[in-house]
Amino acid sequence: MKIKFCKTCKIYTLKDKCKKCGMDTATPHPPRFSPHDPYGEYRRKMKKQFWEENA
Repeated sequence: MKIKFCKTCKIYTLKDKCKKCGMDTATPHPPRFSPHDPYGEYRRKMKKQFWEENA
């Protein structure tokens, strides 16, 4: 089992759902970096598009 984080309550837990709010939890660690990432180009395009729409 790995530790998880609730972004709403800002608490750490081992469960898939937060015990306070019932929201899904996520891993608190960033994804691993690889210079040979085959999907990095698409992720950067999506991120750029997101910031242009919400600016």
